[in-house]
Parts: sequence; structure tokens; C-alpha cells
Amino acid sequence: MEQNQEKTETPKTETGKTEQKCLTAKSVIKGLFREIIVPVALALIVIQYVIQAFQIPSGSMEDTLKTGDFLLGLKFTYGSPVPFSNQKLPTITDPKVGDVAIFRYPGEPEYPDGNPHRYTHLFNALMLGNFYWDHQPEEGQPHLVHYADGPKDYIKRCVAVSGDTVAVHGGRLFVNGVRQDTIPGRGKWTSPVRTMSPRDEREAFVVPSVGDTLYVDSLSLDKVWWLRSLIAQENPNDSVRLDLSLLKDGVETNNYDFENFRIPVENDRGLAINEFFRRNRMVFQQRLTQGDTISGVMSFAYFKEMARICYLPMLDPHAKGGLTRQVSYLGFEGSMLQDLEDNVNALNVPAEVAAVDSAAVDSATANVAAADSIKSDSAIANVPASPRFEIRRSLTLDGKKLDYYVVQTPQYFMMGDNRDNSADSRYWGYVSLRNMRAKAFVIYFSFDNDDETFSLKNPFTWWRLPFKIRWSRLGKMIHLID
Repeated sequence: MEQNQEKTETPKTETGKTEQKCLTAKSVIKGLFREIIVPVALALIVIQYVIQAFQIPSGSMEDTLKTGDFLLGLKFTYGSPVPFSNQKLPTITDPKVGDVAIFRYPGEPEYPDGNPHRYTHLFNALMLGNFYWDHQPEEGQPHLVHYADGPKDYIKRCVAVSGDTVAVHGGRLFVNGVRQDTIPGRGKWTSPVRTMSPRDEREAFVVPSVGDTLYVDSLSLDKVWWLRSLIAQENPNDSVRLDLSLLKDGVETNNYDFENFRIPVENDRGLAINEFFRRNRMVFQQRLTQGDTISGVMSFAYFKEMARICYLPMLDPHAKGGLTRQVSYLGFEGSMLQDLEDNVNALNVPAEVAAVDSAAVDSATANVAAADSIKSDSAIANVPASPRFEIRRSLTLDGKKLDYYVVQTPQYFMMGDNRDNSADSRYWGYVSLRNMRAKAFVIYFSFDNDDETFSLKNPFTWWRLPFKIRWSRLGKMIHLID
């Protein structure tokens, strides 16, 4: 029996082994191509042109969107990006009032250090951030730069478009003169206190339209900051720079120290307030609250440097070694420049007011109408002229000074539905069409872990996962939330 079995077995020739190996290799390659390469390629195409996944990181859109919501945005609606360029495909529709949009935050540099000439964008590694090539690294530094947390994407609601007149009074939005007493979605007001912060007060202005000409010298300093941001958004391949100089009687005095610089205690003044405390070495006996005002010594040089660099590096820009150099930035709020302008204007007032007051006192004691006039004129004439202070601004695009700028793309004014807890266009200005990334579409997942009782690193907390999911929010169409 064993002999018969041996005779019936098919002999394995060398040719057979080769054919079997070839078939195995082909099947592996086909399987790899079918199961991995094609799906990954299709996913990358979809991510590049069709959708963008986004997680709500803060409460600025509550209660329309909640912290921990994961949503999808339609990229092609506002124009998908063209790979390896700063161009976009044509839009299906422009953003409209009421749209909830994902956009690139204009308060951070698109390139490290805001320098597109030194750095080349290599690729977006999605959850891992962006990678750049540094053509001029310092000695001991790598060429590869990793911008892990930026440029950040924000999500807000469009409340005004190019040509609309916008104002904010008492925390309420006015569009084209009409007070908006309701907030779309499930938005809310929360603050019982109103101050003069940008959150609560903004004088009327018009959102720029394509072709509008904005003159640098005609704008307040904070609006010049908005203009700088607008230009940077529309010219991503060029360097934009804002230089400020303080003139005293026509002579530059950029190291001038204000003896009584007043700063309102507001959320967006954190950087300046920290610098204020550092300089004055002050300890307050009572708790400061929003709307309070502090005063003390501040240097013009601080604001000059902040306006110039625009973004504070959070990591050492001179760090050596490693495969990559990490970068991260904190945006500088332009409302602090309004404080600077107000304090400079105040320097030009006191001497003149004192002269008038002195004349009024002299005239009162004379008790003669004719003498009143003479003494008043004489008193004012004899008071030494006070120094005249002014801020000179210089806005440059790739080294070329701009006296004016012509708007190239539509602009949008964005606000969070949680009106009193939202860092939005009230602080950092307009969002250009080019910075619009996607129209928010649907919530595909929602996870409530505010108490941080669930952790992937702790298996003993995994049982809580089903109870952390907001099941009722899954699949909600964002434009239907009301």
C-alpha cells in the first residue's frame, strides 16, 4: 500500500516550485495593491479634495457644537486646495451668512517664522501636523521642521460678508444697522458684565469687498493689524511686516517708557498684562476682574517688537540637534495696539488741558469779563508747548512699503455661537476666502470626557467608553441644529 501511495504522488519538479513561488508572489502583490494601496490612495484623494475631519477643541460654538464633537466638512464647497501650491480649485459656492465654516486661523503664520522664502512646505501629515524644509538652518540645526500644532484650523459661523456693515454694542451684533437679538443654532450669551473689550464693543465698520482700497494711514492701529492679517492671507508666498515707530516732536524715541500706561483687564490682553507685571514687579492686594484697569510703567519697545514679529515662538527657535526642529506659536492680539494708540494720544492731552484749567482759575479771581479774556489768552500763550507724540506705521509686502492695499478676494466676519466665550473676528479681523477650508457638514462622532475619567492609557477606564459617547448627536446635520 505504501508503495502504491508513493507512486500516485505528483513529483515536485524545479519548474513546479518556480511556478508556485511566482503565483504566490503575484497573489501577495495583488492583495497588497487591492487591500492597502488602492484604499489608501482613494482615502488620500478624498481627504485632499472632498472632506476634512475636524474635532471641536473648545466651547466657542456651544451649544450648537460641543467640545468633543467630531465632524466632517465639505472641502470642495469652498474650493479644494491644489496640491503643492497655494492655489484652490473653483468654489461651488462662496460662504454665506449662517454657514458654519472650518478655516485656517489667521492669527498664526502659515510658514514657520512667517517666512515663506526660507521654508518650503513638504506635506501635511494630518494628525501629526505639517512638515517644512528649512533652507537656512542655524549651525547644528536640522533642515526638517515640524509644525505639529499648526497652522491651526478654527470653526465659527459666518455672520457678515464683504460689503456688510458690522458693529458690536453691549455684546450684541449689528449687521447693516439691524441688531441681531437671536443667535443661530443653539448659541447663547453668558456674561452678566459688559465692558469695552472687543467682545462687547466694536464701532461700525464695513467688511472689505474685492477691489476696495484700504489706506494704511487712515486706519486705527488695530485695524492696521487686521489689514496686515488680510494681506498675509492673500499673499501666502510673500513676507508681510508691520513696523511701528514713536516720534516725539518729530524725532524717533522708540525706547520711550510710559510712566502711567493704562491697560484694561481683558481676556485678549494677557500678554501685555504679563509684561506689565514683570516690569512693575507689582502684587495686587485684591483680585482683578474683567473690565478693571491697571496702570504703570510700560515700554513702547515692547509693542514695537510684538507688532514686528507678530507671533510669539513657544519653543526655542535656536534649539540644536535632532532629526527635526519643532516649532509652535502664540498669536499676538491686535487689540493691544489700540491700547498703545490710546495711551500715546493721552500724552498729547494733559498739558493742553492744564493750560486751559489754569486760565479758567485766573479769570475767575479777576471777576472782570474783559480781564477774563485777556488772562485766559495770556495763560494759554505763556504755557510751554508740550511734546507732541505720534506713532508712525510702515506696512511692507516683500520689503516694498504699502501706502494702500487693494483687496483681492472676498472677506468674511466670523463669530462663535457662544458669543461671550469665543475668540473670533472681533479680535483678529477678517477671514479671506483663501483661508476657508470646508463647510461643516455632519457630526460623525461625539465624545464627552470633560471630567477626564476615560483614558486610553488606562485599561481600567475603558468600560466607561460606551457611557461617554453622545449617541443622540451621531449623524446630526450641522445646518439642521437649532
